[in-house]
Amino acid sequence: MAVVTGSSRGIGAAAAEHLARRGAHVIILCPSSSLGTASADAMRRRLVRAQVESVVCDLARLDQVRGAAERITRLVGGRLDLLVNNAGVAALPHTRSPAGFEMHFAVNHLGHFALTGHLLPALLSAPRPRVVTVSSVLHWLGRCRAARPHAPRRYYRWPAYFDSKLANLLFTRGLTRWAQTRELPLRAVSAHPGLVDTTLGSRALHADGRRCEARLLEWMQARWHSPDQAAWPLLRAASDPHVTGGEFFGPGGRWEWSGSPVHVRAARRAHDDRCVARLWQLSQRLSGHPFPASSGWPGRRGEDP
Repeated sequence: MAVVTGSSRGIGAAAAEHLARRGAHVIILCPSSSLGTASADAMRRRLVRAQVESVVCDLARLDQVRGAAERITRLVGGRLDLLVNNAGVAALPHTRSPAGFEMHFAVNHLGHFALTGHLLPALLSAPRPRVVTVSSVLHWLGRCRAARPHAPRRYYRWPAYFDSKLANLLFTRGLTRWAQTRELPLRAVSAHPGLVDTTLGSRALHADGRRCEARLLEWMQARWHSPDQAAWPLLRAASDPHVTGGEFFGPGGRWEWSGSPVHVRAARRAHDDRCVARLWQLSQRLSGHPFPASSGWPGRRGEDP
């Protein structure tokens, strides 16, 4: 049983279809019912025997995240083997979620943090559960702004995206340490797709009237690999039998923009345990403590920092 967020298009759709082709029962998460139904139907037409269902979930709405997790738990019969945290937004103008959080942080990180926490009972019912969180090669440009990442005093669209992609790696490190400290079988892994021929980023730029910037981004993306190829690092992160937790996969080509999936390095700040602990504590508080109260960040005395 596998769940893939952001799977109506792009690398999420490619990853979900590959998993279904290999016999997995796949649940795709989409922000609207019509989009989810259309995506699931299209996948079933291409793969006659595919077991694909859709669940509505707008990751910016934490109440929907909790409800989606409850529905997923029922659909999978209380056991979930794989969660792929793939959905994302990029290059948005200054936008806030219904709870008032900066939108890149809310969708790319906080919604996935909450979803993972709410699905924890189902994940831990599987013998070898795995959580794959999708970051970006551009996380190298991100900063750990642990005090107010959800409400920056000054807003710049691309740094907000970079910071959220760094947060994805910090979350994977935190989840790995959380599971290892409790001797749980859960494995948390990260991946990035490189530079992909999709409309991520350019849609928001066009809508905001930044046409030259959008066209430049589209030109760069079109020169590199397709969503099907870009999904390879995600799929390796989801299926590599030698994963122990904390690994990071990406394309092995020049600048990690394209190529076959290999182990890649993360920026040094993605390994900063102080940033990990602060982000974990903040995310718990902002999302209503989706991880059990007794499952806080394992500090020196087994307490939250």
